[in-house]
Amino acid sequence: MTNSTTHPNLTRTPKGLLSRIPFLPNLLTNMIVKQRIAPKRLGNPKTPSDYGMEYTAVDIHTRDNIRLSAWEIIHPDSNKVAIINHPLTCTRYGSEKGLDGVPVEFLPMVKHLHDAGYNILMYDQRGQGESDGGLGKDAIGSEAPVGAGSTEWQDLVGALDYVARHPRLNDNSIALVTQCMGANAAIKAWSKVPEAFDLSKVKCHVAIQPTLSYNMTYRLIRAKLPLDLVDAVEDAQKKKVGFGFANVLEHIDKVKVPMLFSQVRDDVYTLDAGTNINDVQVIYDACPTDKEIVWIGPNESEPFGTGKRFEGYGYFNERPQELLNFLENHMSK
Repeated sequence: MTNSTTHPNLTRTPKGLLSRIPFLPNLLTNMIVKQRIAPKRLGNPKTPSDYGMEYTAVDIHTRDNIRLSAWEIIHPDSNKVAIINHPLTCTRYGSEKGLDGVPVEFLPMVKHLHDAGYNILMYDQRGQGESDGGLGKDAIGSEAPVGAGSTEWQDLVGALDYVARHPRLNDNSIALVTQCMGANAAIKAWSKVPEAFDLSKVKCHVAIQPTLSYNMTYRLIRAKLPLDLVDAVEDAQKKKVGFGFANVLEHIDKVKVPMLFSQVRDDVYTLDAGTNINDVQVIYDACPTDKEIVWIGPNESEPFGTGKRFEGYGYFNERPQELLNFLENHMSK
């Protein structure tokens, strides 16, 4: 077993006999690339009205001309807005199938935020849900590959632009509530377009289960197959669409506001078997601002779930207080 210096906190194991079967690695590599850049679209089987929230379906237009489908939930007495995005293979609703038998939806968390006095803007990222993008026959509107965090920074910037132009929201304090690839994308946005973040308005940033994408892709593949395909997948993806994996460590030093992280501690896709360190600890350590972290799992002081990754996306549905306290501490500053 070896630990990579290029990719911190990644312990690699031998490739396995399957890697020697002719054509199999190439076949699997192409399948994985397709799942990353053109995942199956999921719908939004529930809306905010299912939780008693009045909403408006709106469109966000990004600076690279991608239309994003969104829900706007206005609170009548609010001067603060939460911008919310979602993980890969989900929508703004969530995912009925989820991962490893764990479904997730985000509207219960949104209900807690709305009840606490927040306006809400939540959107489907490019190529997913009801937003434009995608490739080939599954594309809606303009073609655009799913970036798994590499390109969706433009979606977050589009949401900030939408709020800045909105007659009801343009003077609101802003909280970013971002998840998985959406968290990676939002962190990248701080680096790519710092001028989009009006620090008189953007007060704090929540990152629910961000990832070191290279490491997570390696572990996802190894969990299903005894193959080390991660380099082949990244190379093939670069050839196909011109970009590789998101690397949040290249951008997090540009974040300018307090951050709240949350993560299932024993998530097999982010916990390194060799170091016994979770990738989110590495990301947290690299964050230069005031920061907090919520560890989730059956062995924490307040046990929750069984240690599966997708349980982490539902944590604030059931236990919103840490999220609400963090926001309350920073939104009025």
